[in-house]
Formats: sequence, structure tokens, C-alpha cells
Amino acid sequence: LNIFKIYLASCISLVSVLIISKIIINDSVKFITKKQIILSQIACILQVITSISFDGTLKTLLMFIINVFLLKNVFKLPFSKSILMVFLYMLACVIPEIMEIVFITNILGLSKEYCYEIFANSILSNIIIFILTVLIIYLLRKPLRKIINIKLEDNIKIIIYNILTFACISIFFYRAFSNLVLNANLIASIFVMITFLAILISLIKQTSDNNKLSKKYDKLLEFMTTYEIGIEKQRIQRHETKNEFLTIRAKLCDNQENSEIVEYIDEILKEKIKVIQEEYAKFGYLPANGIKGLCYFKIQQAEENGINVSLNISKKIIKSTVYDLSSKEQKDFGRILGVLLDNAIEASMNSKKKQIGIEAYANSKKEFKMIISNTYDNEIDMNKVGKEKFSTKGKNRGHGLLLVKQITNENKQFEVKTNIQKTIYTQTILIKKSIE
Repeated sequence: LNIFKIYLASCISLVSVLIISKIIINDSVKFITKKQIILSQIACILQVITSISFDGTLKTLLMFIINVFLLKNVFKLPFSKSILMVFLYMLACVIPEIMEIVFITNILGLSKEYCYEIFANSILSNIIIFILTVLIIYLLRKPLRKIINIKLEDNIKIIIYNILTFACISIFFYRAFSNLVLNANLIASIFVMITFLAILISLIKQTSDNNKLSKKYDKLLEFMTTYEIGIEKQRIQRHETKNEFLTIRAKLCDNQENSEIVEYIDEILKEKIKVIQEEYAKFGYLPANGIKGLCYFKIQQAEENGINVSLNISKKIIKSTVYDLSSKEQKDFGRILGVLLDNAIEASMNSKKKQIGIEAYANSKKEFKMIISNTYDNEIDMNKVGKEKFSTKGKNRGHGLLLVKQITNENKQFEVKTNIQKTIYTQTILIKKSIE
């Protein structure tokens, strides 16, 4: 009879997980199919075994894992989103559970032992929690959809932190509500639970911001690579057209006729047409993998905003480490470069002198080094340089630098250093030799 009661309670719990998940993701998927019923029953049996065999935090964690796999298969979600969904569901369940515990012990005057050992596993308790949780989720569905729609992909770090955060919150939850006495222990436990939750939300938000920035610069690099190929084709076409005109001119000259046509062709050949390639050639020694196009694009953007740009690209970089980067490393370098150029442009736009300097060369070890300097007028707190969310552009503007920090932490081949003088802000990118 006890096992049957636990089975019915598990069925109610699983139905609530599916309904709440459907409300949050706003999906049209039908989960009342033969396959979904079989999956739900398997999950239900596993929950019954877990309820009988385990207690406390371990039981909660195993329930969490069972629900994650159920949602992944029913709604075809990636692991990161399934984990986040179950995490939100179980957090929403905490409020009705606390209300239930307080009501039974303080209002009805029943013992904590009765509440935890008998009533908590009853069908009535599960129905009450199910109704209240669905109501809470429905009222908060819009902000919850924004959270769940954050593009995290299957980020292992986020998945691990989700599980660890949930485990920690579960531990402190049982610690806080094992004896409902308002004391320092209860307050400290609630404070720690809220802190863990705030840290996780901050991490998810920052990961989302980094992903958006990464995709932005990846698309820009892809566009620039295509642009470079187009420029090269255009250069070849111009060369071929010139040769054709020369051939026509030679033939006409041999016959000594149509002098006007010859004169016209001469004018075309001698005409100085300033084309985009001439400016683009300043970056001629950079590799044609999107980096050259990215630099040109950003410098064009700077000049259009009235910024005076000074360039000095050494020919020696052809034999430097910038030419040895893998496809992933090229993307990472493009992201770093894009962030630093964007920051330099925005800071110099807001300065009086409006100047940017870009210098690239190879050091004695044939390591690529690029120095990006810009004028700035903002006051800089030296104690904040290099720290989270620091930016010379003002409050809440340091997400790009956080992305740079993340990339350099993950790939030690890249090194970014900052040097600040009175009116000049300098960022130096070094591409070290890869360690075999």
C-alpha cells in the first residue's frame, strides 16, 4: 500500500513537471503519446525506487536527474536546457513546500516528524504542491521563458554549475527546515541559498552575453573572409581588363587608325582611380583568413566617425605566429581583435583628439604582436583595470573585455596586456608560439 501511494505521488509529480515545462517553453509538442507514456512510467518507477531507497539531498538529486532525462526525451531539449528547466521547476516547488511545512507545524500544530515522514509523501501533499507550483509558474511564465530561451547550448560548465548549485541549495534547504526555529542557523541557510542562486543567474547571464558577442564577431569574420575573396577576384579582373585594353591599343597602334579610340583607351589606362584595394593594401601582410578584412572594416568605421588612424604593419609578420593559427584560434583571435578595436573606436570617438594607432610586428621569437592605442578622456580607476566588467566606456559596458578574458584564460597562446598613460589607452595582443 505504501509503495502504491509513493507511485501515485510520483505520477502526480511527473505530470506537474511535464505541464510546467510545457507552460515555460510554450511548446506545441504532444506528450500524451505511447512513447511518452512509456518514458513517464519508467521515470515513475525510478522515482519510486529512489523514494524507498534514499533520503534527504541524495534523494532530491536523483529525482532531479530522472526529471532531466524525462524532459530531454519528451521535449527534445538539449541537456543544458533540460537541467535549467528542472532547476526552475524545483525552485518553484520550494515555495509551496515551505508554505505547507509552516501551515502544518505552526497553524495545525502537528509535529515536524508527521510533516516530513507521513504527510510529505502523501497524495494530498503532492496535489497541493502541484496546484500551487503550476499557479506560481503560470504567473511567472514570461520572465521564466526569457531565462529558458537564453542560448547556452550544451555548455559543460553551466551544466556542472547547475547541478552543484542545486545540490548546495538542497543541502541548505534540508538544514534550514529540518527544525523550524527562527535562529541564526535558519537565517544563514536561507542567505546561502539565495547567494548560490544569485551566482548561478549571474553566470548564466554572462555566458549568454559572451555567446552573443562570440557569434557577432564570428559572423563578422565570416563576412570579411568572403569580402577578401571578392576583393582578390576584383583585382584579378582589373588586371585582365587592363591587359585587354593594352592588346586593343597595340593593335590599333599598329594600324595607325582610330587615333581617337587610342587616346580614349590611354585616358582609361592612365586615369588614377582610387579604389578600395589601395586602402585595403595597408593590411596586406596580415593573413587573408578574415583578420585582414576585420581590420579594414573597423578602420573604415573609425575614419567615417572622424577618427585619425595611424597604421604601421611590418612585413616580418608573414613569418610570425599569426600565420600558424588553427581555424578555432583564428576565430578566437578575431573575437579578441574585434572587441579591442570596438573599444578603441568608441573611446577615441568620445575623446577630444580622436586618434587610434595600430602597429603589428614580429618579435625576436617570431611571435606576432599587435599594439592598439587610442586617445580617451574618461577617468580610469587603476584598481579596476583587468577586473570583471571594467570598461573605459562607463557603467555596464565591460562585457567585451570579459569575453577577451575568458578566451585568454582558455587559450594560453594569446596574451593581452594593458598600459595606461595620461591620455593614451594601449592594448597589446601577443600570439605566443604553441607548446607542442
